Amino acid sequence: MKRKLISSLILVGVIFLGLLGYKHLGTVESNSGVQGLSKSYETLEDLKAEADLVVLVNVPLYYDIREFRGESGTTKQAFYEVAVDEVFIDRTGQDFDEESEIVIKQVIGMKDRKETEYSSEQGMKPMKTGQYLLFLNKVRHPADGIVYYVSNSLQHLYRCKDDKTFKNIASDELGEISYSELTVGE
Repeated sequence: MKRKLISSLILVGVIFLGLLGYKHLGTVESNSGVQGLSKSYETLEDLKAEADLVVLVNVPLYYDIREFRGESGTTKQAFYEVAVDEVFIDRTGQDFDEESEIVIKQVIGMKDRKETEYSSEQGMKPMKTGQYLLFLNKVRHPADGIVYYVSNSLQHLYRCKDDKTFKNIASDELGEISYSELTVGE
């Protein structure tokens, strides 16, 4: 019960801070993709090297969707409160383990001020319920220091295919990752 209350407070705080600090976190630009997330990686080593947190998580059925208006346009963002199943890399200083829960923010659409519809080409498709391998970066809100996590690339979103394989559902780049590739050197 206490864990759910704390998680709910964190989620509300992230949403509130997103509204207040959107200007500090980046603006929407037409046809430029999501700032910092359009990066593509050719090797798993590069993908892992650029991530603050590499985790296997369970994405719930329900998530919050919020719109954030900026100077150039509006983004539609999904907020997921996820349970961590396994931690492969943790450079966050938070000492995450299998008992942890984190809030993930994902841009799922953007539109310019003159547009009436969102373009999902400049964001990710919302994650469906299930198990995912995520390569995340820790983002600290500049105004008050609250932390949340974002994918380090729009091109790399891995859904659990079976117990030993993760399939990239965002692009053809690094199409599959095996569990053994993640645990090498542990």
